[in-house]
Amino acid sequence: MTGVRSLKIIRVQGGKRETVEDRITEEISLRLLAEHRRIAELMCSPGDLEDMVRGFFFTNGFIQKADQIRRIVINRATWSAFIELDPEIDAGSFRLSGVIGSACGSTLPVDEDSAAAGVGQEERGEVRPSEVRPSEAGLRVSAQYIGALMEAFRAQSEHHRQTGGVHAAALADQKDILVFREDIGRHNAVDKVIGACLLLGNNFTDKLLLTSGRLSSEILHKAVRCSLPIVVSRSAPTDRSVALARERNITLIGFARGQRMNVYSGAERVVVEPL
Repeated sequence: MTGVRSLKIIRVQGGKRETVEDRITEEISLRLLAEHRRIAELMCSPGDLEDMVRGFFFTNGFIQKADQIRRIVINRATWSAFIELDPEIDAGSFRLSGVIGSACGSTLPVDEDSAAAGVGQEERGEVRPSEVRPSEAGLRVSAQYIGALMEAFRAQSEHHRQTGGVHAAALADQKDILVFREDIGRHNAVDKVIGACLLLGNNFTDKLLLTSGRLSSEILHKAVRCSLPIVVSRSAPTDRSVALARERNITLIGFARGQRMNVYSGAERVVVEPL
């Protein structure tokens, strides 16, 4: 399986120790280069890297549509991604620079005061006006369908079953899961499904974003950027993500497990029918 390694470990159980073979997930540092400029360095899993780069550029507002990236070349010997952009895109205007940890949704800031605090641009609640588009309210789905989607979503998480070390994300419509990806970072997994979906077209307004990770404000900023109307997770939201979801009219659902879920915002899109 791509992104998984086997190694010998010592397992201690019931007062005994034994040598066993275990599987762990791989982590790489991917350098992003555009127009000979170092844009960022992402800590991530080694699979679906083109999707992640495309999604990262879109959710950070560097591009508005998929064809503004002409080509992505991944050098796996040096773990570098060379991105050829449309001539109308000026890489010199990109604001990000630095190493992005697998737990972060934005690069570490380049100004010294913010860097010392260890807080990223989106964690401070900042988002450029051009990146904010309210989600449309037309999509409505049943609670039973959301429960079925999350069960299918969990069933696809093979990498997680092997290692327990990755997050998953998916995009679905009213019929099924369309795109599924995994990564050590929940933000990377979301960027991967967004990047893959961009190749199918730029319309996200009839899609649901599914994720296994915590619903932080960084994840919600990505949903806002795509005008996604519904975001669902097996995990918990933060207060800032709930506030942003309510402000932007996004349906935010946490703790979605089986037929149980908490709806924190946009409950009008969730149809509840007696079982």
